[in-house]
Amino acid sequence: MDPVKVLLVEDHVLTRMGTVLALHDSSISIEVVGEAGTVKEAKEFLEQHQDIDLILLDLMLPDGHGREVVEFLREQNRDTRVLIISADNNKNNILQLIQLGISGFISKFADTDTLLSAIESVSNGIEYFGKDISEIIHVVSTAKSPVEGETFTPREVEIMRLCAQGHAVKAIADQLNISPRTVENHKNNIFKKLGFNSTAELIHYVFENGIV
Repeated sequence: MDPVKVLLVEDHVLTRMGTVLALHDSSISIEVVGEAGTVKEAKEFLEQHQDIDLILLDLMLPDGHGREVVEFLREQNRDTRVLIISADNNKNNILQLIQLGISGFISKFADTDTLLSAIESVSNGIEYFGKDISEIIHVVSTAKSPVEGETFTPREVEIMRLCAQGHAVKAIADQLNISPRTVENHKNNIFKKLGFNSTAELIHYVFENGIV
């Protein structure tokens, strides 16, 4: 299996070094093919390299916001996956990034195991939103009802909340004492009702409607 080709965008050199070391020692086949410390450097690298599989992206960069890198990718219609690793927990920034189609978001203070789990999930096409997202939801959201006209069963609402809190299907199944297949069935019903195709869209919906 070919290694996952990674561009690491982080302005702190020591943090980059530590991340590269963690990736090198992992059981996942990962190749860090480029490093950048600014938005400008990231864009220049991406212009010259079309075969990047995954970008590990910090948001707070010296010459701008990491969102600009994601916007640059989308303007070029590139489907490179993006995993945000940041201490920026601003609700509006996260919502904008979800709308831009990021594949995941974890805290910059996450441990190595969380980082590797996120990379493995995202590399396999599975979105990964860490539990730090749950903390943000609880802080910034208010108890609102779902959008008028949409009716969800209590179980569906429960699963929506757990998805938005960063729980994987198996973890939800274990917590609710149901099978993973049942969780998937509920998720599919939710997606049909909302016209969604991804968990990222569902998380955005939960943010916007305060379903917590």
